[in-house]
Amino acid sequence: MSILVTGGLGFIGLKVVLQLLKRGIPTIVTDLDIDKNKNRLKKNLKQHNVSEDLINYQKLDITNINNLEEIFKSNKIDSVINLAYGIGTVCENNPLLASKINIVGTTSMFEMIVKYRIRRLIFASSETVYGANQSYFGSRPVNENDFSGIDNQHFTYGVMKLLNEFMAEKYIKKHGCSIAYTRPSVVFGYGRQNTSINWAEDFAAKPALGQSAYLPFSKENRDNWIYVDDCAEQLVRLALKETLNYSCYNTGSQTVDGNEIETTVKKFIPDAKIYFEKNTYTPLIDDQDDQRIRKEIDFNPRTFEEGVKCLIDDAREFNNIG
Repeated sequence: MSILVTGGLGFIGLKVVLQLLKRGIPTIVTDLDIDKNKNRLKKNLKQHNVSEDLINYQKLDITNINNLEEIFKSNKIDSVINLAYGIGTVCENNPLLASKINIVGTTSMFEMIVKYRIRRLIFASSETVYGANQSYFGSRPVNENDFSGIDNQHFTYGVMKLLNEFMAEKYIKKHGCSIAYTRPSVVFGYGRQNTSINWAEDFAAKPALGQSAYLPFSKENRDNWIYVDDCAEQLVRLALKETLNYSCYNTGSQTVDGNEIETTVKKFIPDAKIYFEKNTYTPLIDDQDDQRIRKEIDFNPRTFEEGVKCLIDDAREFNNIG
């Protein structure tokens, strides 16, 4: 039996695939353009001395129900980690296309889980479902039961993720299927692909390559950050665990402000040049209560400093800088 990873050649997806292959698990990797994108995965696997022998590459357009059904018909699938999703800029600039991918596509995946009796589906939601920034919730960490209401939703992306969560809960109650999702905070690491938060790579990657980094928020801005490999590990452990106690999990990890970002990068790159936008703040919550997932899967993400070190090393290795 295999695990299906949709969006398996994306930023988080390729890390999920890496973690599965390290465990010796046959993995079906889908993407809209396999030939264009699989070299990034190949390079990542080579970097970690992992063979791709257990990979089954298959093209998938998640908006095409016939294409999706053929994947399930022709493969023995145990579980699914669904990461096929339209990013924030697509949601804002082309909500119709984004709806086909993010709402119809995800709901079609729920249908496949029921029809083919798949053991479990895991997908990545987002902390943007909380809508309001931290001031709405006060100084305490935001937990999975918090909700600010639809009027406070800042991102179209977050609205679509929220609908995915509601639909997941309906399928769980109606069909008794096993579906769970995480709410990642700011996922940082090397290998982002032209997203609206490329700053979650640039803050350390650009100094690692001898360039200046420009961040669209002030030094006083606070956000919760999680390293991409740890975000992937959480998804994999949720998929593999025999039983789960919940359907919804904050990813959490560590909250830092702009000053701490700069200080941490300069521990490894003393001459790093990082510039901030004065009096500007990200419209996100900045502190997640992540005790639920830590206890559920017995896993503690690395610290922000440890993640930054990994990001810098990856950026330099990828660009052949000693």
